[in-house]
Amino acid sequence: MRHTGAADGRDPAFLEEQILYMKEQRHRFLCAVCALALVLTAVLAPAAWAAEGTDEAQAEAKTTLTAADAAQMQQADAAVTALTDSEEYEQMSREQRRAAALDELDGLARKGLVRRSSIRTDEENGIVSFTYSCGVLGGILFTPADELEEMTLDAGENGLRPPRGLAEASPCAEMPLTEDVREAAAARQNARQSDENALPDTIGRAAIYYAFDNTVNSSRFPYYSYMQGFWEGMGIRTTMNTRVTLADLRRMDRYDLCILSAHGAYYTYSYGALWKRTRTEPIILLTEESTFYKDIIYSFELLSHRVIKMNGLYCATADFFRNAYRAGQLSSTIVYSETCEFLGVTGSVDESMAEALLAGGARAVLGYVNNVYTVYSRSMLWDTVNHLGMGMTIGGAVTHAKDTYGENDIIWYTEQGGRRPHAAAAYLVLYGDPNARLNVPANYSVAQRADEITVDDILGEVLDRAA
Repeated sequence: MRHTGAADGRDPAFLEEQILYMKEQRHRFLCAVCALALVLTAVLAPAAWAAEGTDEAQAEAKTTLTAADAAQMQQADAAVTALTDSEEYEQMSREQRRAAALDELDGLARKGLVRRSSIRTDEENGIVSFTYSCGVLGGILFTPADELEEMTLDAGENGLRPPRGLAEASPCAEMPLTEDVREAAAARQNARQSDENALPDTIGRAAIYYAFDNTVNSSRFPYYSYMQGFWEGMGIRTTMNTRVTLADLRRMDRYDLCILSAHGAYYTYSYGALWKRTRTEPIILLTEESTFYKDIIYSFELLSHRVIKMNGLYCATADFFRNAYRAGQLSSTIVYSETCEFLGVTGSVDESMAEALLAGGARAVLGYVNNVYTVYSRSMLWDTVNHLGMGMTIGGAVTHAKDTYGENDIIWYTEQGGRRPHAAAAYLVLYGDPNARLNVPANYSVAQRADEITVDDILGEVLDRAA
């Protein structure tokens, strides 16, 4: 049979069919090319994007540091601490410190000790963050924590005065006693002398995790030593830890009250091998120095970013506490943090620290939003714990402290005559059970116990214990 017009391709239907067929083949070819491109990207991109030849995707998957990893970190830490501990660095301006930190990290990146792509300047929080070649997070503070918090009652021209409503006869200008605490001290002594309804020798166990400095020539430490002695006299058995380690922070469940007296910061870092992202979180700075062997011991926590290193010192994150107390061991503990930015900053409040501790069973957690003035923070702690020792709930004790020293540190600062407050007010926030308290008997009455003894006499005994 003869097919007219079809064999030579002039039939319109046949032509249309051929055109559609060619389009379909081209579409399939393009899809195959795209699929191949995606496969090649997924396979080759990590290697292509890795910093200085390091495969970041592989480093992110590590769970253990090798001896070579630890040795390289120690080499980098030695260079960082040589800078930050130097007298020249201490004398530099903020801008000069930032430039010096960046210059140091540039040199470490050229040696392959840190990832160049990870170096990030956080101007607001005064930190240059980076990632070691093995994937551990690090940082350099170019605004030392003490400068963020510095404010003392003897600030010369600012003419600061003792807080309102406090007795002028207080034995220590910076650790004044309210009248109700004086009466409570008298009541406790009177109870000791009476067999009926006598108070127990111990109404709770507390620990002060002091990591502001190494206590040598410290302007802070004497006040904490004073507080420890005073609280001992009230029946709160208080342990002072001046060499706080990560291992110590795993044993907070031994105490009814844990006080985190340390510097804090808001740390921002970059992460991710294929897609770079940033994360900001509160950290607690310790005085525990990084060493080769500790890096090996802490390797999993370092690689999982539960622990980071700042100026060659270890720092704890919220995930550190979440993991340490994942079985709920803090069920009888109140945690009070004095650290700056424990709850982030205004406009970016971060509750991860509080949530981690509450998830670990803590009865209540207290901490600050923003950088807090040193003396305000210490005074708030002093008044709060004094009233816990008197039998108040933690909620009532915090309310009393705020009524005494002010709702936030700028209110306190201006009432003392300060004229140059910092930018954002720091304020204390309570999470958890506001009715949590120490083991003070319900029948403990200040009014009934204080009648038979002179307040000044008993105060003298308590202060003798504190000496």
